[in-house]
Amino acid sequence: MDPKTMEKHAYDFDLKLEDAVSTHAIQFRIIPTGSRVLDIGCHTGILGEALRQKKQCIVTGIDSDTAALEVARLRLNAVTMANLEVPGWSTSLVASDARFDVVLFGDVLEHTKEPERILEEGRALLSAKGFAIVSLPNIANLRIRLGLLGGKFEYGDSGILDQTHIRFFTLSTARRMVREAGYAIVSETYSGYSMPRWLIDLFPSLFAVNVILCAVPTANQ
Repeated sequence: MDPKTMEKHAYDFDLKLEDAVSTHAIQFRIIPTGSRVLDIGCHTGILGEALRQKKQCIVTGIDSDTAALEVARLRLNAVTMANLEVPGWSTSLVASDARFDVVLFGDVLEHTKEPERILEEGRALLSAKGFAIVSLPNIANLRIRLGLLGGKFEYGDSGILDQTHIRFFTLSTARRMVREAGYAIVSETYSGYSMPRWLIDLFPSLFAVNVILCAVPTANQ
């Protein structure tokens, strides 16, 4: 089965790795070459495939979508079926003593009921010098604020108001959740809607589409 011939799945996307304000491009740039990566919510493995091919990473993917994992299996080094909403989702990886240089929570936690617990469980999967990347949409983005000013709060098929999002975060509440889950934030950056990098960085609360946090377990500090 060739993944290029598969029917397009939900959340498939075109990678724009040279885009200075693309969420996936930023995640790609943060991950060091040769890393052992756990992509949580990997879906069809598009980003992981780029990490394998362009950065020689070893990538394991986790998802609960059977059809998507069949495609990801062809793109990644390994895949695991897991439901993040069920405590103990990491058990099989912990039992195999798998440890990762990077655990990527890329635009997945906002789809879950208990993101804090999922983040806490993910700490056990990090190597001694490993770090987590947590990417979350910014509900305080200017487009959402203007919509609310006009009395609109309408879900869509993608973006900040994706109809499958059940948790919402501002920059400050995203930081708080990561810290309360037992991590120390070591860096922070933002993606945006094709806006100048300097403008997003100057006013992230208004112009950031996603906040992207790199964090390590507090015990490692």
